[in-house]
Amino acid sequence: MWPSRRGGGRETAAGRARPRQKYSPSHRRRRTGVLTDRDVRRQAHLWLLPLLASALAHAFSSRARRDLADLVLRAASERSSVTHARARCRRGTSDRHARRLLAFLDLGLTQRALTRALRELAAPYVPQHPVDVAIDFHDIPYYGGPIDPKRPQFVKTQEARGTHRAYHYASLDLLLPHFRLTLSVRYLRQRGGRHRAVLRALADARRCGVQVRRLYLDREFYEYATLSRLKAADYTVITPMRLGSRQRERWERGTRSYVTEHTLRDPRGVGEPLHLRVHVVVRYQAGKKWGKHGAQYLVYQVIGHVADEAIRDVPLRSTHTLYRRRFGIETSYRLLGEARAITTSRSPAVRLLYVGVALLLQDEWVILKLQWASEGRQGPSGFVVHEEVLPLTTLLELLRAAIERRLGSILKIERQWRFPCRLRTVGVSPS
Repeated sequence: MWPSRRGGGRETAAGRARPRQKYSPSHRRRRTGVLTDRDVRRQAHLWLLPLLASALAHAFSSRARRDLADLVLRAASERSSVTHARARCRRGTSDRHARRLLAFLDLGLTQRALTRALRELAAPYVPQHPVDVAIDFHDIPYYGGPIDPKRPQFVKTQEARGTHRAYHYASLDLLLPHFRLTLSVRYLRQRGGRHRAVLRALADARRCGVQVRRLYLDREFYEYATLSRLKAADYTVITPMRLGSRQRERWERGTRSYVTEHTLRDPRGVGEPLHLRVHVVVRYQAGKKWGKHGAQYLVYQVIGHVADEAIRDVPLRSTHTLYRRRFGIETSYRLLGEARAITTSRSPAVRLLYVGVALLLQDEWVILKLQWASEGRQGPSGFVVHEEVLPLTTLLELLRAAIERRLGSILKIERQWRFPCRLRTVGVSPS
């Protein structure tokens, strides 16, 4: 074909015949990258390898620590034990050596290394303005006996799941629009001393650069020792109140929300009376939940350094809406069970390591969702996260696939012993 008047031939004419599109289809847009299973494992090793190096009381080789990290991650992704995860691998350190490494975990070193790992992972995503945080306790049932009868490592709880013993942990979560991050988790030997656990969690948040605007606590934190110290430290706190029959008759009245005051006294008779601001929120139940109708009374106590600041930060009609943001921390406990390795060990350090790895995997999952499953939108937040793109189960499957590629997986079983003749008499023969 001869060239056209503009100097182009067949190739040039074919290139120019392509129509110009003002808006290209979404499936033709250029892809910025792909998240692979190797990337997920690499991101997990960035915080798990330094954690193990600091938590182990003996300097093991880097290869042994890397094999142990892969076994712990595989056990967490499969919801199994390290022994079961090693039994399905063809390569790597032996099960005996892996349990030897776990025996050298020191509780104090593990606690400090875990706190540092959570802080470093969440530090780039902590905003500069004040934010809301929530603190809660979490119990994991335990069925064994104590290591030292004089100083048991578990706490007594109400009987649940066939036991009244549990390992006790306190965690602090950062509450942001569309996502949450765990900033601190601490192992507690006893159930008392809630105020010390709260102050330590808030100290971990301050080291991470968090400026606390509002603090949400559960009903079990409604006590004089905790609230008096938080009020002296200038925190704005919202906590549901534990009501008796007389207080219910006094406050559960009317059809409109109102504000009142209450004085909480020291049960020891030492401290000064604590004056609390009480928000009685009245909501109408239209049978949508449990088929109940009528007025529902939700009583919260609100403390602040100055009363006007508490009123401005926690309006009466927004008290219940603000406290509902704390309910998301219960979801993190449910997800904790999906990404926590199981064990029969009585060591608090091993159990704390497994709980910390599960929480770190949750934080990593939240960060990866922001990076790979978010889309810019108009609105106050400026983005929306598509939860269906990267669920936690998908992240755990990617992590397990990457570890299987390195350590291998047993896909066939070879007979190692002579087949019993007695089985032939009952009709069972080797295939």
